[in-house]
Amino acid sequence: MEKIILDVRDLSASYGPIRALRGVSLQVREGETVAVVGANGAGKTSLMRAVSGILPISGGSASFDGIDIGKSRAHQLAHKGMLP
Repeated sequence: MEKIILDVRDLSASYGPIRALRGVSLQVREGETVAVVGANGAGKTSLMRAVSGILPISGGSASFDGIDIGKSRAHQLAHKGMLP
């Protein structure tokens, strides 16, 4: 079984008073290719912004290769090779 490289659990994120994500969970294993699909406004871009450290996480947790995304800066994640 491959290592879990992206681990998102019960993630929430907001743009000011507007909640963009609520209760999102997913795991991506090393070497996997994942497509995020959905209607306009479903939260695809917000999810990518949150897991890349651009959109602050307001609840839940997310880690990339062992780094806590909520406590890291975008450049630290970029150094690991994460591209949204």
